[in-house]
Amino acid sequence: MKKRILTTTLILFALVLNSSAQMERYSSNPIPKLNVFGVALSENVESANKMFNEFFKEKMRLDLNYNYVIDPTYKKLKDQKALDISLFGKSVSGKKFESKADSMLELNANLNTLLIVDRQKRVRAFSQVVTMDYDKMARIVEELLLNIDGKELITIDSEKPDEAIGWQTDLGKENADKKKDGNTITIDFGASKNYWYKYLGQPIPNVELKKPDGKATSLYDELNNKVSVIMVFVASAEEEMQYFIGGTAFMLNLGKEFYEKFTLGKAEPGDEFVKNAVPDTQPEKK
Repeated sequence: MKKRILTTTLILFALVLNSSAQMERYSSNPIPKLNVFGVALSENVESANKMFNEFFKEKMRLDLNYNYVIDPTYKKLKDQKALDISLFGKSVSGKKFESKADSMLELNANLNTLLIVDRQKRVRAFSQVVTMDYDKMARIVEELLLNIDGKELITIDSEKPDEAIGWQTDLGKENADKKKDGNTITIDFGASKNYWYKYLGQPIPNVELKKPDGKATSLYDELNNKVSVIMVFVASAEEEMQYFIGGTAFMLNLGKEFYEKFTLGKAEPGDEFVKNAVPDTQPEKK
């Protein structure tokens, strides 16, 4: 029975994943290559390699050609539930696992997370859902690659906090803070503090990691002062985890789209020439 359910799940997700996210460029400017990589949370290097290559790439037939690194400190705490309730990104039934990267990045034991990080290692966008606006995410990436005004400015506001639980930008948080400090009276009993990802607009913490061959590396080494898209995902070899890989498969496939469009350069240039873009200049530090 379990094998039949798993087979059905794989077929359904394979069909869905065949429809690629539409990512278009808006500028006609030349842009540098985007840095795309995954961070696999697993019990050890061998399990992570097996899940990434044998499960996601072979069984699920995901065409994943970008690099990944490994946090081999994953430890199961509880069984995953088919249905669970999340409040401010945290499961009300408690954390199901722990790992060094998950704790240091404060990801609240979610199965998958997407982070967009600028050259200064600041987190500019954050998502733990597959319902994000792909066009807007692509726009954020391109604006950062363009290094607008030499300050890596972005124009995407992820709007009100209660609408930003799924995906968020630092500009959205900044604008929400401005409204809160203005004349508008908001009664939220402190809840708004929990809406936003802690490191939005802030440097992401460094984490010790492993390469697929077992050699030591770190998150900062992999970022390498480049605009980066990072997919943090659970790659545990436990059998039960194979029933909760839907969102992870979508997120990894989204990484593939970013890689193909902005690293391999398959996205055609748009029509708008951005005069204040300085992509080859290091951005100003705050």
